[in-house]
This record gives sequence, structure tokens and C-alpha cells, in this order.
Amino acid sequence: MFSTIEGAKKRAKALKKLLDDSGFAYSLRKCQEAVARAGGYRDWHDLHASLSRGARGRRAEPEVYERRLLAALPDPCRPPLVAWLDGEPTELLPDSDYPPRWFHDAFRYNFASAILHRSRTAILRPGSGPGQRLREKLVVGLLSNQYPRRGDVPRLEPHTLAILYPGSPAEIFGEDARHPRFELEIETLVQAGVFEILPNALRVLPPDVDAVKDHVLNGWIGKTEHWIDEGPKEATSALHEALAAIGVRNAVRVADAIIRFGSDAYVTPSGPALDLLTELAEEGEIEIFSKVFRLFAGIRPQNAQFIRSLVPAKISSGYLARHRGLSLKKFTAFSAAYPDWAQTLKSSVDEPVRFARTVDAMAAAVADAAG
Repeated sequence: MFSTIEGAKKRAKALKKLLDDSGFAYSLRKCQEAVARAGGYRDWHDLHASLSRGARGRRAEPEVYERRLLAALPDPCRPPLVAWLDGEPTELLPDSDYPPRWFHDAFRYNFASAILHRSRTAILRPGSGPGQRLREKLVVGLLSNQYPRRGDVPRLEPHTLAILYPGSPAEIFGEDARHPRFELEIETLVQAGVFEILPNALRVLPPDVDAVKDHVLNGWIGKTEHWIDEGPKEATSALHEALAAIGVRNAVRVADAIIRFGSDAYVTPSGPALDLLTELAEEGEIEIFSKVFRLFAGIRPQNAQFIRSLVPAKISSGYLARHRGLSLKKFTAFSAAYPDWAQTLKSSVDEPVRFARTVDAMAAAVADAAG
């Protein structure tokens, strides 16, 4: 935590450096806003005004501050932030002028956008008219890192998932800028909302933000599935990265517990995953709850239905009762009015955004119930 403006500024600058090392385009102002919200302030102005009056910094336990900081930042920022908060060393890229975590954090979103643009963006698909091959190469090739880099490293906007490539289109695309259709196809891509030309950069927009996030998450799940039968060391490492990407703290410890599937320390083989879901429900981390369920269902499909059957109990006792403080009497009245609530939760737990909305709506209905 911090108790002075200078302390808050240092926190924000440290966060900015961390996100720079992942190749993110995230301004110092946005970092200041995140630090302020994590500290219990409405925004940076509220923090600055409060501490300027000589007020003592708002006290918050470190784990509360860290949880708020994770919540205040966009999804792509979670892996480096979790690693930083958990004191994990940064992996350096030998003989590289890329930021240390660029390939680990930012490039995953570039590649996901490339795959989804190729399959979803109509003007890039075969049969979309003259210039299709050039359009596809300009978008998919750029996002796949196939063009020689000229100048600074491309940066990912973690809040929009757009990628900023420094320079003009002619500078970025080199030889392809001499193609007779180049200017026409660049304009076509701008009109289609794929490219945006800025004064000193080319901004490449994602085909669909939620689809890109989902593709990256599925990539983590697939990597873990691949390594799950290769040995505990490889599987634990892959699962640790997947959990950190989701936003789970102490991911190394949690991954090790889950890989020790069937450990004698637990009554059921799924015990470690169930413990994690309980913690997330009690902390109000509903989207992360859903993502962890998807991850575990992917790597342990034989136990997915068993864990799904326990989701309603985790939400009713952990989230509604403990996190939201809603009474048993109100919940009983709600259950009588909405007898299908448990099935609704079980059917939506695979979809993080939908599940979070379902749980929010359920909590509001319980709060309004008679009792």
C-alpha cells in the first residue's frame, strides 16, 4: 500500500514498467487510475485530493489491494501482474530487443487475432474479390510477425486488444507497399474497420474482442491438455501459466495441487480444484471462477460433470451468503420463486461473461426476495 502521493506515484510507475515489459500500450495515467482504485479511491483525482489535504492513506490489507489491482486492469495484464505479485522471476529473451515478456503476453493476442481475422473477416476470405490475397497477407502476415520489423516493437492495447505498429503503412509493409493495389487495399481494410491509420502508427483492430480472449484462453487449456500426460513437471508448468493468465494468485502452488490429482490429502480427486472454486466464490471472482471451471473441465473431462454439479452450492454458499451477505431466508424465498436457478448456473458456467451476468442477476433477485 501507500500513504503519500509520492508512494502512489511510485506504485503507478512500477506498474507501467511491468506492463511495458509485456509489450502493452498502457499509459501512466491508466496505471495511476488502477493504483487509485486498488487503494480504495474513486480515481486518481480523488486520491490526489485526499492525500494533498494531509489525510492518511486508506488502509487496506495487502491481499485486498492486490485483488483490487487485478480487477482494475484488463485481462491481458493479469499474467505479468500475477507473476510480479507472487515474486516470480522475469524470463529474459537472450539477444533480443523485444520487451522481456512480449512473446509470452502480447504476441498471443496478435496471433489469435490473425487466426480469427483469417476465418471471420469477409474481405480476407477466398472469393471476396480482387486483391484478396494481398489483403490477407497484409493483415494475417503482419499479425503473425512475418514482416521484418522496422523501428519500435508493436504494442498491444490490453483494453481494446488492438495492436499498434509504429510507422506509416509504407514503412511497415516494405516491398508489399510497391504492389500496384497496395493503396487501394489499405483503404479497403480501413473502411472495413480492420486498420486505422494514425499519424505515426498503424492500428490493427481485433475481429471480436471476446472471441480473441476466448481463443487465447483455449490456447492455455490446449497447452495444459497436451502436457498433462507427459509428466508432473511439464503439466504443472503449463497449468501454472494458464492459471496466472486467468488471474489466479499463487498459481504455482495451485497448479501443483491440481496436478496431484487424487492426492490422499483430499476426500475427492477433484479436491484442489474445488478448494480453488470455493475461494474464488467467496472473493467474488465470478468470471475467474468460470474460467477455472473451463480449464479444469478441459484437462480432467472425466470429472467435469461432478464439479459442474457442485457449482450451485459454491455460488449459493460462497458468493451469495459469504461474499454478498444475503440471508438464508431471502435465498429460500428466491428458490421457491425460481426453482430452476441451479440448472441455470450449471448450464452457463462454461461461458465466463454469461455466467457472471447470470450470477449478478441471481444476486439481485435474492436481495429483492421477501424475507
